[in-house]
Amino acid sequence: MDKLINSLERWLGERVDILIMPRFGSSKKIKVRVLTVLVVLALWLAVTVAGLYFCIRAYDYNITKADNRLMRVKMQLISDELERGRKYLDLSRTTEMQMRQMLGMPGGKFVNMPKGWEEQQEKADARAKALFGKDLKDFDTDEFEKYIDALQDTAQTRLAAYQEIAWYYANAREGLHSTPSIRPSTARISSGFGYRLDPFGRRSSKRHAGLDFAGKPDSPIMATADGVVRHTGWVNGYGQAVLVDHGFGYSTLYGHTTDIRVKAGDVVKRGQIIATMGSSGRSTGTHLHYEVWKDGQPVNPRNYFK
Repeated sequence: MDKLINSLERWLGERVDILIMPRFGSSKKIKVRVLTVLVVLALWLAVTVAGLYFCIRAYDYNITKADNRLMRVKMQLISDELERGRKYLDLSRTTEMQMRQMLGMPGGKFVNMPKGWEEQQEKADARAKALFGKDLKDFDTDEFEKYIDALQDTAQTRLAAYQEIAWYYANAREGLHSTPSIRPSTARISSGFGYRLDPFGRRSSKRHAGLDFAGKPDSPIMATADGVVRHTGWVNGYGQAVLVDHGFGYSTLYGHTTDIRVKAGDVVKRGQIIATMGSSGRSTGTHLHYEVWKDGQPVNPRNYFK
């Protein structure tokens, strides 16, 4: 090992001649150690590698910068399109009200919706309005997703409204089809319309705005008249529920359901199965809570079937 080290030291200490021969003039000879040559080569290699590294980094930076610039342009275009779509949705609301006035239809903000549903819709509209009032540039990812969801919900609401107008116009002379006239379920009636004791054990009476039909789980629930589905989904107190607007001032509500088979904007026919019986929401057992509304007020459903 000592011999190898000594040999290496002698080799690194040896001098080599570097001959420089210019095209014109006399040649020059430079004597340098082998160690010096190796150090110079190592420095040259390090500088070359570092230069290549920084060139590649600069190229990647420029590519990333160009991609970000392109992405910002695309996002601006998307933002402009979304803003334009929102303005068209606002315009469609005005057009809807004008069409309702021309056809003599009810023109309230939430047509034939019970009070609890109306308050829920007002809150949803307030949230959408707050989002629509902000600049899209100020949105983070979650807010942008909420903005898209709000646009979708508003568009679905507008679609349901225009479906109702189209249905109203097509059936203006056939008001009988819009009047609830069958039972929503073949199950027995377990609770009637009017004041009753609170079923949750409180010693107080409470007004019951509909009828309860007690049946087996997943029993079919039928629409009691032709109409347009205005809302489906969870509502406080009603659980999974369906609201159908029949026009001519009539709407029906089906609460505590499961397996809802329709969506907002669907046109339904009398006798069509729209959901099945369940126990969702504030419920003491499997049953259907059924309400009939006339001109925004609950009426006794017994008056609308035999």
